[in-house]
Amino acid sequence: MNDRSVGVEVEATAKWLEERGMVGAAGLLRRVARQRDEAVRQLVLRPSSPAHQADGGGCTTSRDLDAALEAAMLRTDVARFQALAERAGWVPDPDAKRLWSWRDGWWELSYRRRNPKDGYHDTGWYLWGPPGSYDGEWTARAKTAAMAEANRLVAVHRAATGEGDR
Repeated sequence: MNDRSVGVEVEATAKWLEERGMVGAAGLLRRVARQRDEAVRQLVLRPSSPAHQADGGGCTTSRDLDAALEAAMLRTDVARFQALAERAGWVPDPDAKRLWSWRDGWWELSYRRRNPKDGYHDTGWYLWGPPGSYDGEWTARAKTAAMAEANRLVAVHRAATGEGDR
């Protein structure tokens, strides 16, 4: 790896995102990983840090190693989150009849009872997406059918905006 390396996990996730047409997300992931690594180097592992001065400046202290290990673990966690969020599909929200999904932005699929005063003319599942997409679009009465229809609507929106898999 070169001096601009961001780690195997982050790079693998970034390549995976690029393969799916999410070049901006991949670039952002790499930039954040590089900034975090640089901050760790500047704040913790620099020769003028109190940790280096405490041991004479010649050896790396356990505090430095702990900070480096924590940074590596954070890098791995961020990479895993990026990969899993895209693959997870619809994830249930434990507090309500609500599902969440990440597809170039957060999408919400929520169950609502009929209430014309609030804009819910039918009982069933409604879809909300990022700005410029769907805002309370009725999908279906049953959960399984609603998830299938929501996936179709998300794919249509992503294709229309050029954010879908290329």
